[in-house]
Amino acid sequence: MEIKWLSNIPQEPQDFLTFLKKQYNLPSEEAFKLIYITLKLKALSDSPIYKFLERTISGIKFDEIEKREYLLTFSIYTLRALIREHLDLKLVKNLYLILSKKLPKEFIKDVSPKHSVIASQDIILELLSQEEKIKLPSFLKAKHLILIFYLKGTCEELITLLSLFPNNYVLKEGNLYQVFTSLSISEALIFLLKLKEEVLKDTAEKILENIKIFFPECFGEI
Repeated sequence: MEIKWLSNIPQEPQDFLTFLKKQYNLPSEEAFKLIYITLKLKALSDSPIYKFLERTISGIKFDEIEKREYLLTFSIYTLRALIREHLDLKLVKNLYLILSKKLPKEFIKDVSPKHSVIASQDIILELLSQEEKIKLPSFLKAKHLILIFYLKGTCEELITLLSLFPNNYVLKEGNLYQVFTSLSISEALIFLLKLKEEVLKDTAEKILENIKIFFPECFGEI
């Protein structure tokens, strides 16, 4: 069995989508599960935030960083689900309006609403670049910076590991099965420590050491 941390991936969402399609022959809907964005949110009132958090929405990392100022991280797959299922919320309306201008059209064109959407003036959103995410405080970076892992092996080898993945994963069938999963730095630490206990001890340890080299500041606060 093989496991890799895909550390040299394109940082721009469109380039990453192209990479996943060409390198691993993933369809867009599966690739969207692995492409993440982070936004900084400022709210002038609490109501839109409370209404958003009342919904059962999986796959979102959410932190309050200042009074009425928040950090949100989620995949393009989750964004598409938000637009399809929760466009009645002010926060989701504003997410759609800003991201429909910032992201490639392919990401949301088939889930875009047929009617016009009006922005809420008490919610301000900013899409963060990779450089801005790298500059986040280490405790936030450990949660909101997403790493992609690739595993390859037989069905019998991989099926024992699927329970270790805390998020959605992509499974690709072939002569050998391929699994792609997205983990925050803190989630990756737990995942790799479990792998060291069960299988791939040496490989998991090497990957963990490489992550520590790239993000040493995170490991003092996780």
